Amino acid sequence: MEADLLIDSTRTLPKEDPTGSFIILTMGMFIEAIRLMAATKGLRLEHKTHHEPDWYAKEFLKTTSKTVFPFARLRLVADSTIEADLDPSMFLKRRTSRISLDPKPIPTEVHRVFKSLAEHWGQSYESINDQQVIERILQKNIEALFTDLNNPAYHDEIVEWFRFTDKASLATRDGLDYRCMNTSRSAFWLSARIPGLLQLPLTRGILAKVYRSQLGQVPTIGYLSGDFWEPECAFKTGSFLMRFWLETAKHDLYIHPYGNLVTNKSASSWLREETGAEKIWLIFKIGYSREPPKSYRRSVEEILID
Repeated sequence: MEADLLIDSTRTLPKEDPTGSFIILTMGMFIEAIRLMAATKGLRLEHKTHHEPDWYAKEFLKTTSKTVFPFARLRLVADSTIEADLDPSMFLKRRTSRISLDPKPIPTEVHRVFKSLAEHWGQSYESINDQQVIERILQKNIEALFTDLNNPAYHDEIVEWFRFTDKASLATRDGLDYRCMNTSRSAFWLSARIPGLLQLPLTRGILAKVYRSQLGQVPTIGYLSGDFWEPECAFKTGSFLMRFWLETAKHDLYIHPYGNLVTNKSASSWLREETGAEKIWLIFKIGYSREPPKSYRRSVEEILID
């Protein structure tokens, strides 16, 4: 069984991904997911990319029209010797959570598992429990988000994916659903349609407090650092991130990444000084919570092309 994995440029975010590394990361995650699931069926996944990762990063960033890039050729081969090391149910269990987390601390031994997994893949995992440091990080994230939403290129690209109503979410079954963003429709709409309010002295403080309240309780922040920002490293890092995310699900933990802290240059520089860590590429809240809302997503049949 063979298939091509394609990148559809109309469903990417080049303004938020200025090095192209995140789209390469995504391809690594997808292929690793197929590899892990195939093993549970006694199948081995073989893949071969059509170009080197840096080629895709360059083409992806300069594309201005709808383009479909063939990324890799995938092939499943029967292999009676292959051993599955994954519970398939974890794929359905893993989910990001923007709702408030429980105060229950993450056991030290679980952090050790994450650190060991990261080290195995040449990465580093660290966690922060100091509430004063966490609040500084959350406030810097809000500042970076408000700044980015007032950058026309960033704003126009990301807002296209905002879903303000149940009707829109069900119709598209993609994007940023207001339910899963843990925000009110009005606040979500204002940030998209009148982003200048996020910068005005009178309204900025009010909206910052509203956004902070939506983040809820954050007992722990985790971050991953290592080689990533070069496209040739991002693909392997994607394999690691898929395994890391599945490991968090295995321990009944949810994560919520703060992307602006690593893609906004000013914020990422501040974060480096605050943590003392170089090459942070993912920072997130992590902890226990009730099950968060589930995003509507397209069916497998709808993403296959004959």
